[in-house]
Amino acid sequence: MNYIDGLREDTAVLPNGMVFNARIKFMERICQALNNNELPKYHFPQLQLTEKEITSYMENNVNLDEVEFQTMSVHLEKFDHDLGEFRTYLQTRFGYWATITQDFTAEIKKQFPDESFLELMAGNGYLSKGLRDAEVETYCTDDLSWSKYNQTGNLKMTEIESLDALAALDKYGDKVDNVIVAWSPDREDIDFKILQKIRQLNVNFLVIGEKYGATDSKEFWDDAKIVDDPRIDAINSVYSRYDLVHDQLYLIK
Repeated sequence: MNYIDGLREDTAVLPNGMVFNARIKFMERICQALNNNELPKYHFPQLQLTEKEITSYMENNVNLDEVEFQTMSVHLEKFDHDLGEFRTYLQTRFGYWATITQDFTAEIKKQFPDESFLELMAGNGYLSKGLRDAEVETYCTDDLSWSKYNQTGNLKMTEIESLDALAALDKYGDKVDNVIVAWSPDREDIDFKILQKIRQLNVNFLVIGEKYGATDSKEFWDDAKIVDDPRIDAINSVYSRYDLVHDQLYLIK
């Protein structure tokens, strides 16, 4: 049974569980897009149940007897927990870490018009695919070392040149306007080394990550200088922050 089927099974045992169908269908469309080698069209709403939704649902089922109400509460809690596993499912099944959607990459093109990009450590190339689909000149690079451990690098969405991050900067760093990295691992200091190298180049450095959180090393965040920029704010307005991970796009000096 796949993840989406599991959610449907969760709601099948809930009274009036069809009220959650729209949420599940949205998640299913995300999975279908990734299965079809496409990016999801739109940034994600919050997927876990809000406190208001839980309260409202329980109030609508207050006519249940005590045992039925208790059973419903247990099933609702399981459904909400399983909704919270969506990010982990996308990472494990598709190697989809940063939440790259078509509206997000379209906004990058809008805010950085007629500019070129180099993506480092691209994984399956979701970000580069979105930029290329929007006809943005993009070099996509990764040595695909993560493909030994999970689906990252095994489900390539676009052509990826086999280069590690520092070699890619050597080759393309003076040929592009922007260098972009999404979800650099939090236990490796390659991001810190990239930052030092980029400071020798005349490029914008864009990073998708969670500051002192799920992504990037402490050394990187300690040294990074975050630049306030209205272009970045506009892009972040269509970046998904749909669970407890609060990642976003940063312009770094």
